[in-house]
Amino acid sequence: MRLLVLVSAALLACSANPAAPSALGTWGGQEASLTLSVAGGALDYPCGSGHIAPGWTLDDTGGFSATGVHYFGGGPVPVPGPTPHPALYAGVVRGDRFDFTVTVVDLGQTLGPFHMVRGGPPVFLRCL
Repeated sequence: MRLLVLVSAALLACSANPAAPSALGTWGGQEASLTLSVAGGALDYPCGSGHIAPGWTLDDTGGFSATGVHYFGGGPVPVPGPTPHPALYAGVVRGDRFDFTVTVVDLGQTLGPFHMVRGGPPVFLRCL
């Protein structure tokens, strides 16, 4: 049994594609910024924010897919806080570039595309 586990682990390690893209880390630009880990992510836009849930995926071609929530910013904030809207995040990672869109599910709106680079500058909420 122990040998089977070791062989399985070795086969999985050999099958991993070292050239496959990675979305982990910090991304930024003029339109959005993102910090992404296996536990999920936090997005900031010039006038909003979002959270990516754990379980996001990135395929071998750089195709990114995630669920989460989106918050619109600006104006007075209600006492219980901003309203969370269910969101779908989709995009592509190509080297040090990450392009994505956000679909705000309950409103049927698609936002973006947003363009970021690995290690780029963060975006801060600056909506009034």
